[in-house]
Amino acid sequence: PGLFDKKFKWDNETYLNLVTVPLNQINATESDVSYFADELKTGMHEANAVFTKDGKTIYFTRNNSKNGTKKKNEEKISNLQIFKADLVDGKWTNITALPFNSPNYSVEHPALSPDEKVLYFASDMPGSLGSFDIYSVNINKGAFDKPKNLGSLINTDKREQFPFVSKDNKLYFSSDGHLGYGSLDVFVSDSNGNEYVEPVNIGLP
Repeated sequence: PGLFDKKFKWDNETYLNLVTVPLNQINATESDVSYFADELKTGMHEANAVFTKDGKTIYFTRNNSKNGTKKKNEEKISNLQIFKADLVDGKWTNITALPFNSPNYSVEHPALSPDEKVLYFASDMPGSLGSFDIYSVNINKGAFDKPKNLGSLINTDKREQFPFVSKDNKLYFSSDGHLGYGSLDVFVSDSNGNEYVEPVNIGLP
């Protein structure tokens, strides 16, 4: 296989890539699927993209890498990191790793607040309550403050991942630590000023 056709050893599936499908084919049996952007496609995993409202900035998850090569830490693990890129003249440029990434823990699943001043993500960085917690970080004119753990109302001693913030500022995320039906259930937490309240399971189905 070529550089972009690497496969998981454990299930023989190809690495994750960002792809697009026309909106009018979302529910079709067959769709015209294509790679999202060649300049963002590497031999690593790329996934979990979120865009600013003007479509000019993307945040996405990728393996820790340098010059197209997967980098591993002392434990031989290639952790996940969040990258940012800007759309300039129709091409994604300025692809940069966020400053709180690390080879020693994962930073993944970016999500933006409605005003795009806060980035949410999942991480197992030091200080996490469980294997993965939800964090937020303020964005000030393109610079990032210190990430903040959302605390014990949201995070448990197990996994909290895949955050999403709705237009009415409700935080949705997956967890296997809160009371659920099995594995990673979806929960929602309403905001009370600057804090999120105790989440509830959104229920079946």
